[in-house]
Amino acid sequence: MRRLIQIQSITRRNRHEVNRLIFDTVAALGGWVDDVQMYSNIMSTIRLTLSLGRYSLLAETLAGSGIPIELPDSLKANPSETREQSASLQITFVHNEPDLRREIPAVPG
Repeated sequence: MRRLIQIQSITRRNRHEVNRLIFDTVAALGGWVDDVQMYSNIMSTIRLTLSLGRYSLLAETLAGSGIPIELPDSLKANPSETREQSASLQITFVHNEPDLRREIPAVPG
């Protein structure tokens, strides 16, 4: 089993648009999203799996949409490489919005 590779990015784009773009791009590249964690409106962490040769295409697509990522050398593989690799993509959103607050209902008892 390969270890999880970590990738980070910072963007000013809308978080909903960015998350949808990442989900759609990963699916179009033949991969899948394993897990998503959203931390208020500040950050999303998306765990995904792609063929090693597809990470460069993911980086190009995201960079062209205002979400620059720098891939570690271990993900800059030959485009024909089909071995799967999981990665954690952390996106930090820069904006002037207040912190997103959610009401948590009281538990009876």
